[in-house]
Amino acid sequence: MISRKQLLFIGILGVSFFFCFWSTLEGLFHIWTSDADYSYALLLPLMSAYLMWERRKDIATARISTSWWGGLLLVPFMIIATYGILGSSPSAVRPAIPFVILSITLLCFGSALFRILAFPLFLLFFMIPLPTSVQTWIGLPLRSISTKVGALMLRIGGVPAYIEGNVIDLGVTQLQVVDACSGLRYILPLFALGVIFAYFFEKVRWKQFVLAALTIPISILTNGFRIGMTGILTQWYGKSAAEGFFHDFSGWLIFVFAFAMLFAFHRLMKMVFKGAPHVSSASTHTVETPIVLSARNNTVAVIASSLLLILAGGLSFSTAALPRLILPGGFAEFPMAIGDCKGRTETMDRDIVELSGAEEALNTVFENKNGDAISLYVGYRGSPFLESENFFHSPNVCIPSSGWKVDDIRKRQISGIPGFRTVVVSEMIIEKLGHRSLVYFWFQTKNRLSDNVNINRFHLSLHAIRRDNTHDLFIRPITALSEGEKIEDGEKRMDQFVREMMPVLLQFLKENQVQR
Repeated sequence: MISRKQLLFIGILGVSFFFCFWSTLEGLFHIWTSDADYSYALLLPLMSAYLMWERRKDIATARISTSWWGGLLLVPFMIIATYGILGSSPSAVRPAIPFVILSITLLCFGSALFRILAFPLFLLFFMIPLPTSVQTWIGLPLRSISTKVGALMLRIGGVPAYIEGNVIDLGVTQLQVVDACSGLRYILPLFALGVIFAYFFEKVRWKQFVLAALTIPISILTNGFRIGMTGILTQWYGKSAAEGFFHDFSGWLIFVFAFAMLFAFHRLMKMVFKGAPHVSSASTHTVETPIVLSARNNTVAVIASSLLLILAGGLSFSTAALPRLILPGGFAEFPMAIGDCKGRTETMDRDIVELSGAEEALNTVFENKNGDAISLYVGYRGSPFLESENFFHSPNVCIPSSGWKVDDIRKRQISGIPGFRTVVVSEMIIEKLGHRSLVYFWFQTKNRLSDNVNINRFHLSLHAIRRDNTHDLFIRPITALSEGEKIEDGEKRMDQFVREMMPVLLQFLKENQVQR
C-alpha cells in the first residue's frame, strides 16, 4: 500500500531526478515544442498517467519492497547518462533516461509494483528523439521506398512518372522527396499509437506484437499514397495546389487513414483467428508474488538512488560553471598561408554554422603551387561541456543527405603531426555526378584527437570530470580527385597539408583564445 512515507520517497526521487537531468530535459522540451515530428511526445506522459490511474487499485495493494536487481541496472545507465551529459552526447543521455526511471522503480519499490508500472513507463521511450545517425540510417531507405511507392501511385492514377534518385519526374515538373517526406514522422507516432491500441483492444500476446509491427508498413504505404496524391494535384492544378494547406492537412489526413487501416486489420484478425483467447499478462491486472531480496524497507534504496542522482547532477552543474574558451574575433585572423598553399575564405551562413554544432567556424579553400585545391572546414566550440541538441556530428551522416555517394570509409594513419605525433583520422571517398573527392575528418580537444565522434564525447567527459577546461574542434579537409588521379596521390596531398596545417591551427588557438 502506498503510504505517506512512500509518497515522500517518490517526491525525493523526483526532485533528485530533475536536478540530475534538468539540462537534458530542457533540450528535449525544446524539441517537443518546436519539431513537428515529435510534437506527439507531449501527450505520452498524460497517457502514461492515465494507465497508472487505471490500475490504481493494484498499485495501492502492491507490496512495496527493495529489489537490488534494479541497482544492477541503475548504475550502468547512470554512467551512460553522465557520460552523455558531460560529453555533450544527446544520443547517449536521452535514451538512458527511461532506463534510469525503470531501474529506480524496480530498485526502490520492488518487482510487484514494477510489473504494474512497466508498460506505462515503457511508453516514455517513444518521447526520445532518434539520434541523427539512426534517422539517417533509417530515413535514406525509407525515402527511397516512399519515392517508389509514390511513383507507383501516380502511374495507377494515369500520370506518367519517372524516378531519378529521390526525384519523381512528371515531365512538366519534378517532385523531390526530401528527408521530411521519408515517412519517418508517421512511423514514430503511429508505432506508439499501435502499441497503445494493442494494449487496450487485444488480449493475445502475439496479436499485440503483430498489430504494433504492422504500423511500419502501413506508415510507408500511406506516406507513398500521400506523395502520389501530391504529384497528381501538381500535374492537374500546378505546383501551388500541392503546397500550403494541402501539404499540412494531408499529413493529418494520412495519419487518420493509417489508423483506420490498423483498426480494420485488427477486425480482420478477430474474424480469421477465432476461439478462446489466451489472455496476456498486460490485460489481466493480476499481481504476481514479488521476488524480494530485501523485504525490510526501501529506505536505503531510495537514499542510494537519490545520492547517485544528486552526485551526477552536481557534477553536471559544477562542470557547467567552467569558463568558456572563446575566440573574440572568430577565425578572421587565421593565416591564409599554409606551407606552399594560399587560402581564400568562403563565407558561411550563420544559421548553417550553428546547425553544424559550432560556435565559430573557418571555411577556407587553399591552393598549392600546382593548382590543387583543398577545402578546409574547422568548427570550434569553446563551451563543449553538457548535453547540447546541436553539436558536432560525423560527416557520414550529412554527406549522403546532400546527394554524395560514399564509395568507401576507412581509417587513415598520418605520422609527423606536431603536438600529436602519429594520428588516426577518418577517410572517405565520395562521388557525385561522376566527380570524386577525398575527405578527412576528426575531432579534437586541446590534447586529444579521435576519428570517432563517440570517443570524442568520452574525451570531453574525462576533461569534465577532471575539471580540465578545453575547447572542442571538428576538422574536415576535402580535396577533389581529378579524372584518372589515383587515390594515393590525393592522400599524399592531404597528408602533407594536415602536417603543415596543424601547427598553424594550434598556434592560432594559443594566441587568440580568451577564457571567460
